[in-house]
Amino acid sequence: MEAIDNKNLIVSGAHSLRVLDASKVFSMGVLQGGVYMLSFDLGIELDAVPGTVVPSDTAEDGLFHKLIAFRLGQVSQSRTELLQALSATQIIAIYVDEHGKNRVAGSLDWPMVLTYSIAGGLYECQLECRGLEPNPYLKE
Repeated sequence: MEAIDNKNLIVSGAHSLRVLDASKVFSMGVLQGGVYMLSFDLGIELDAVPGTVVPSDTAEDGLFHKLIAFRLGQVSQSRTELLQALSATQIIAIYVDEHGKNRVAGSLDWPMVLTYSIAGGLYECQLECRGLEPNPYLKE
């Protein structure tokens, strides 16, 4: 019987998107492909529509263009107010990748910015930034 390589086992698509206000992250550093963070709070879990969290890293001009596209349901005044507040905030995002590993997008030097629109009864959202390396794994 052949052994299964669990390192590359795909368990699902990306999911479990959480955003942190970068001003509440006390310390952050990348070491050996992983990021260590010390934050004053746990951030906000965004309940994205299942299957819509799509992260990407694209190399451009010596930097990585980082994008996380996702959709949120339940258009409401309170959710719109939350998204407005987040769009005025510098963000660090944490998500679970397709291998079940926590990854971090954005940093204290290169925070993400949220943009959104309402279409078809859903919020169409994007978190975007540039960075020096692909989204590292969160070391816990």
